[in-house]
Amino acid sequence: MIKGKKRVLTWKNYHKYVGVISAVFMLFFCVSGIILNHRKLFADCQISRAWLPGSYHFQNYNNGILKGTMALDDSLVMAYGCAGIWLTNKDFSDFKDFNAGLPRGVDGRNIKNVVKTAEGTLWCAALYDLYRHDGSGWVKQDLPDNEERLSDVALDKKGRQVLALTRSSVYTVSSLNLNDSTVYKAERRQLQSPENYTPKVTLFKTVWLLHSGELFGIVGKLAVDFVAVVMAVLCLTGMLLFVFPYVMRRHKRLMKGKIRKWEGTAMKWSQRWHNRLGYYLLALSLLVVVTGMCLRPPLMIPLVLTKSSPLPGTVQDQENVWSDKLRAIRWDKAENAWLISTSDGFIRVDEQFRLPPVLLPLEKSPTVSPMGITVFKQENDGEWLVGSFSGMYRWSPASGEVADYFSGRPVEKRKARPVAANMISGYTDDVGTGKLITFDYVKGATGLPMMPQLLKEQPMSLWNFALELHVGRCYSPFLGPFSELFVFLSGLLITLVLLSGYIVYSRRKKKRGNNRDMYQ
Repeated sequence: MIKGKKRVLTWKNYHKYVGVISAVFMLFFCVSGIILNHRKLFADCQISRAWLPGSYHFQNYNNGILKGTMALDDSLVMAYGCAGIWLTNKDFSDFKDFNAGLPRGVDGRNIKNVVKTAEGTLWCAALYDLYRHDGSGWVKQDLPDNEERLSDVALDKKGRQVLALTRSSVYTVSSLNLNDSTVYKAERRQLQSPENYTPKVTLFKTVWLLHSGELFGIVGKLAVDFVAVVMAVLCLTGMLLFVFPYVMRRHKRLMKGKIRKWEGTAMKWSQRWHNRLGYYLLALSLLVVVTGMCLRPPLMIPLVLTKSSPLPGTVQDQENVWSDKLRAIRWDKAENAWLISTSDGFIRVDEQFRLPPVLLPLEKSPTVSPMGITVFKQENDGEWLVGSFSGMYRWSPASGEVADYFSGRPVEKRKARPVAANMISGYTDDVGTGKLITFDYVKGATGLPMMPQLLKEQPMSLWNFALELHVGRCYSPFLGPFSELFVFLSGLLITLVLLSGYIVYSRRKKKRGNNRDMYQ
């Protein structure tokens, strides 16, 4: 009996003290997770980067503030990035806002690419929508039946037709002259499946969708939101149960043995719902916690390297084998076909998208980070510049030769690491010198004037802040290299709190049941 009692007290102490320590972080996980699950709902919300650690400030064109540029004439350059579009000169010495017509929130002004047609019309692909500039501001172009984020915008070989690439399909935009006015119409094109192609998804992606609930559509996301609310209630009631006894004892001394009625009521209510929610929703809570642990090192590594077939009956079970896989598109002048970057590698597609795409061999292609391609440019000799967080390379699709852009050395083996020493987030070749300058996500750019205050003051979207909070990267100034393990270690502690609470409550229920049996 004594040994059993000691075990109960031990579990109780685990639950009590570890729970108090982890409750604050658990609240952050819950709130940020709900925001991440509903990106469009919070698209207009943003926060100042001045409140964040220094690594999140814009300095020297870092953090994706500029991804690319396009020369409009001999002196004017349009620059774009994660916070919008600006006009500047060839010296990058004077920036002016060029965002009229784009969404108010910085998340909706995350620009993927800009193009200029042969007629001189400007188009840009923002995160959610395609826009055309009518001379006074950006005008949204309707893409029928599209609920996805955009990946890219490009021009056909004549530079007249615009193509918008979503995460799963292609839209061709054509202009029609009606009643002395130009009307633009978008038509959806779905890519076919390559011959002898079996669609696969990484186990990491499956666990990711399970963690967010998106694996089962909106119903799954709302179910996970409900679990997040429940866990937030567990944290709040747990902290009340920890603090209230001390407060009540103090009031009892001051009020000569009496306590205020509302304190006793609040204590009982907190105890009742804390126990019931934690006990009956243990399985769902553990599912969310454990799957979250799997999405960060060290558990994520084997999941990223393992592929499986799409799960039947889930959002992965699609007729379109390219669902959520398309990342960038360019016209390949040398091959007279489209070259598309996907999460499965590079594919080549005919001009009208009528034939099955051809998958290019992975071993003869440059490594592209899972975060997506950031530089995709064809040189005059037919070679391509391909950049991402995995570095930057010169690539000849015809020969399969890949060379590191900075060292010029041939790359004989594809890198497995998703992040390289040079985390390329974009480039420009429109500076006065004509030299190509790369933008590093961390270090920024070299060879450019001091970054203007207009760009430094750009905010961060609430969704991106929630992501940094949810994955623990914002704790890196305090935890250093251990921030990579923050989610994993937090998950272990939260799992301990959930299981210890379940054990303590189960034993109490069993003890109360035994006591009732004795008096019957």
